[in-house]
Amino acid sequence: MQTLLDILRKFTPADLSSCSEQTHLRRDLGLDSLQIAALAGETEEAFGVEISDADAAEAVTVGDFLRLVAPQEK
Repeated sequence: MQTLLDILRKFTPADLSSCSEQTHLRRDLGLDSLQIAALAGETEEAFGVEISDADAAEAVTVGDFLRLVAPQEK
């Protein structure tokens, strides 16, 4: 979770101190579709995984992104 929060800080000025798996990427953090795509790219790099464009587009919450990387983490 901490690594994902560090990445998120690059994309939002929102206060992430109370960020949880239920935090909504668009509504709570103000991310748009381009920022979510960029977030996916940075997350792929940081975790050494692949996230499809479709999966990134369907991710609604921080928890969704965590689930995209968790099964693939080594």
